[in-house]
Amino acid sequence: MAIAANLERKVAAALQRAGYSNADVTLVVGASAGPDSSALLYALHRLSDAHGLSLHVAHLNHNFRGQEAEDDAVFAADIAAELGLPVTVVKEDPHEYQRGRGISSFEQGAREMRYAFMARVAKASGARAVTVGHTADDLAETVLLHVLRGSGLYGLRGMGEVSDWPWPADAGELKLFRPLLDVTKTETLEYCQEIGRSYRTDSGNYMWRFTRNKVRQDLMPRLAEDYNPQVRNALVRLARTAAGELDFVEQELDKVWPSIVLKEGDHEVCFDRTAMKALHPLLQRLALRRGYILVTGDSTRLRESHLVAMETLAQNERGGRALELPVGVVLRQEYGQLVLAQGVRQECPYPELESEYQIMFPTEPGSQTAVSAGDWIVTMYAGTPTNKPDWGSIQSGDQWTVCLGRSAIGDGATIRKRRPGDRIQPLGMTGQKKLQDLLTDLHVPRAWRDSVPLLEGEMGIGWVVGHRIANWAKVDQEADDPVLWIRFSRNQD
Repeated sequence: MAIAANLERKVAAALQRAGYSNADVTLVVGASAGPDSSALLYALHRLSDAHGLSLHVAHLNHNFRGQEAEDDAVFAADIAAELGLPVTVVKEDPHEYQRGRGISSFEQGAREMRYAFMARVAKASGARAVTVGHTADDLAETVLLHVLRGSGLYGLRGMGEVSDWPWPADAGELKLFRPLLDVTKTETLEYCQEIGRSYRTDSGNYMWRFTRNKVRQDLMPRLAEDYNPQVRNALVRLARTAAGELDFVEQELDKVWPSIVLKEGDHEVCFDRTAMKALHPLLQRLALRRGYILVTGDSTRLRESHLVAMETLAQNERGGRALELPVGVVLRQEYGQLVLAQGVRQECPYPELESEYQIMFPTEPGSQTAVSAGDWIVTMYAGTPTNKPDWGSIQSGDQWTVCLGRSAIGDGATIRKRRPGDRIQPLGMTGQKKLQDLLTDLHVPRAWRDSVPLLEGEMGIGWVVGHRIANWAKVDQEADDPVLWIRFSRNQD
């Protein structure tokens, strides 16, 4: 019984670390009927008297494997009855859940549905935690999947032994407990065999429509055979290293959090842009991630690409002013703040341009003119790079004011909205770029794009107002040429 003793010793140690030993705790045990969750259920039942545990078995029939799934449900209920444990067995349709939630991934939808079910069981039974049979193999596969998807530190961390509830966000203090992360799948099989207990094999684990199964059945064996026989242990070590580093960085974030957050609550978090920009980029990214979690309750839909885009917007002086994120969250620039809010779309900062407007630039040095272009006031000043107009403080972050080369921009321009096929040579680029692609890269919301004013000279679009100037329209720093200052402002009449 060496295998059984070793596995139960690891589970007992995990109970101690989690604070669930001799604490009059009820645990919901997620039982799929497979060897991992069955080994967990048997071990917890054998340890329950010594550790003062109350157990409640939960089984969700995913309803996509026909009779096999029905038999799994019967098996889980029978085992719970044999062990004298209360059990909840429910049948739900993951395809229906996926459609209702608007989720493209079947795997993600099934995962959310499963956690929502177990959260309901935990609430009904008064459980402090739900325990599931994730093993060291599952941890390694999760880390590898996250590496393949281009994950950051949170993805490299994989799974924690005790973690906050992943879904839904309103589960309160409910925790997810994984006491088998130091146990392999081979050991769970051997454990069940050694104690003379049965389990079922899930054919879904061999369906190649699921990415995790391809990693488990194909990629991991190849890596072990061709590159590193200990690849599973290496990935587990990587997860633990990432977890330790994240713990330190999150403590550093805790220290600066009060100085960067101006408002927190009511599904909104407001950051001080200046204070945020003074942080190391990693802390900026983690602060934005924490803000997103405070707004939505979890980070299930948030990807590393979203975090990169959020950090870019936080640093950007002249880029897009808003970024749409998963589950209806918007990150927007608002004066000296960065605002994360759910279910709130920022009012479009551009009044509608109903026609095209021809404007002429002032020519005499030091002269200034102002004209109307629909609901815009366009103020222009003929000067030099050092001879600025008296418009108050003109800072590099003022996206509505630009300084253009006077000889390059010409004597006049057209103010208009975009047309199909528009292109621009953005500042710093040698070639042209589709305006549509530029606005997409700048994260300008789709609904705003037809309202963005364009300043077009003889050589083409010279300024995408509020965002980018053309490379050809820039000031020649080596020549003492005159410049043209232009400011767009809203007509308040």
